[in-house]
Amino acid sequence: MVNILSLINDAAKSDPKSFIAECETNYKNQVSAAAERIADNDDIKIVAIAGPSGSGKTTTAHILMRELEALGEKTAVVSLDDFYLPFEKMPIGPDGERDIESVSALDIPRIEKAFSDIVNNGRAYLPRFDFLTKSRIENASEINIGHRGIAIVEGLHAMNPMLTDGVARKNILKIYISVNLPIESEDGEPVLTSRQLRLVRRILRDEKFRGASAEETLYLWNNVIGGESKYLYCFKNTADIKLTTLHAFEPCVYKDEFCKMRAGVGVNTPCYEYFIKTANALELFCGISSDFVPENSLIREFIGPKR
Repeated sequence: MVNILSLINDAAKSDPKSFIAECETNYKNQVSAAAERIADNDDIKIVAIAGPSGSGKTTTAHILMRELEALGEKTAVVSLDDFYLPFEKMPIGPDGERDIESVSALDIPRIEKAFSDIVNNGRAYLPRFDFLTKSRIENASEINIGHRGIAIVEGLHAMNPMLTDGVARKNILKIYISVNLPIESEDGEPVLTSRQLRLVRRILRDEKFRGASAEETLYLWNNVIGGESKYLYCFKNTADIKLTTLHAFEPCVYKDEFCKMRAGVGVNTPCYEYFIKTANALELFCGISSDFVPENSLIREFIGPKR
């Protein structure tokens, strides 16, 4: 995979459309290989997709669902975000605020029941968490995938043994996804780290889909990183499959919109210097119009649909 700045810029200048298509094919091939492995094993009832913030868990889950359905499998996607406890029951962190990054912010017995129902019956009632009212609606939907179906469960804690230990190991396959690769200079020096790229993804996504400004996302960023260190990375090596979600063209697409956000972020905002360093790094990339990005691309999770 290309992750060298000069090569990325050469491709962006010479033939951006082909460059994007090559990156899209690379990622689709990773997901297709995972789908074939899953479809070849009739014991697998749950696919758990975990990864840090901005890794592309939600879109990857739906891409995988389409790949499995093309192989004749009946599937459904389950988001662990819908299993949050009501806000007033979430644990309180060291800063005195509700700790939504903690695994204890999830209703673990309710998740265990859903997993048991899926494995044993191929169907389950699922709640839905309303982020506007910070409350949960019980039995908001039902999945019915039959005894040979596969539930794709995505979320930060999807590989945590506190959630998965009640499922026989043969019935669950674990996938860890993240950007994983930094973008480097020809000398091997980091230009844009995978964590910086995830921050760019999250800021753009939160502004478009969650009504949160760059400043609001930056206020949460240290807690997000702390939650990943505490609740995710320790289980990373238990994954059966690891997927790299870096699309080498993406900094070129993010550049203009992200860099404009500098004007709206105050110098006293948490992670301000990190934010500015990231924006300055994006200035090194040749821009590519988002119009070239396919509608079904993982990158659309962060930049939104075509206008």
